Amino acid sequence: GNRGAAYVFIRSAGTWRQQAKLQASDKASFDLLGHSVAIDGDTAVIGAYRKDDSGTIDNGAAYVFTRSAGRWTQEAKLLASDKASDDYFGYSVAIDGDTAVIGAAYEDDSGTEDNGAAYVFTRSAGTWTQQAKLLASDKASRDDFGFSVAVDGDTTVIGAKGDGAVTGAAYVFIRSAGTWTQQAKLLASDRSRAAFGYSVAIDGDTAVIGAIYDGSGTTTNGPGAAYVFTRSAGTWTQQAKLLASDKAPYDLFGISVAIDGDTAVTGAREKDDSGTSN
Repeated sequence: GNRGAAYVFIRSAGTWRQQAKLQASDKASFDLLGHSVAIDGDTAVIGAYRKDDSGTIDNGAAYVFTRSAGRWTQEAKLLASDKASDDYFGYSVAIDGDTAVIGAAYEDDSGTEDNGAAYVFTRSAGTWTQQAKLLASDKASRDDFGFSVAVDGDTTVIGAKGDGAVTGAAYVFIRSAGTWTQQAKLLASDRSRAAFGYSVAIDGDTAVIGAIYDGSGTTTNGPGAAYVFTRSAGTWTQQAKLLASDKAPYDLFGISVAIDGDTAVTGAREKDDSGTSN
């Protein structure tokens, strides 16, 4: 049980139908395949963060599937080059073109515990190889760096919801000539115990960062918010703080975010409405 799956739906003439059910070639119980999903064109990446592999437990994996003539097949199984038990590689996934970013929110690194990492893989002639392992410049235990990931072109955003005792942060990395460097650490202008970085999204020079507990100051029961940052000449600045018009405690507004052009969407998983709970 709990091996997981992902489903592909396509739209034709306004009607949606299921095209495929994706499962790992080496599927096993408790893999939790499908916890995270991402797609670009005919390529999908599916995370299975509880995957066990060759003597490690819950190291995690991500699977790449490609579509040809309407048929989906597994192209690759991605693993961290330094995989270890309880890393949760695949907790978050993102893809743009031939670049995939995989978050491992509970990866331990050089004496720190659950600092987290993100791994970049690139595809050439159908073969995926690890290009980089990304770590926060100021990594610390229980940062959960890699809890969320997003990528667009040569820019990736990594959420670290635990940074600073649940204050949270997001990190921007850019690629030049195949090398990734940290461009910015994003923090909310009014930061508190908000879990800023619980979710991240990027399109061009605009990033959206979810902070599910925002509004509470010292506790973690606020309604939540999403912050918009924009980049100009390599510098990121906060442009807006998004709040629900009917915000209330424990809504978890910002638990998921997405952006395309000038439109952003934010999920509020535990919103109460018209007498119904969550």
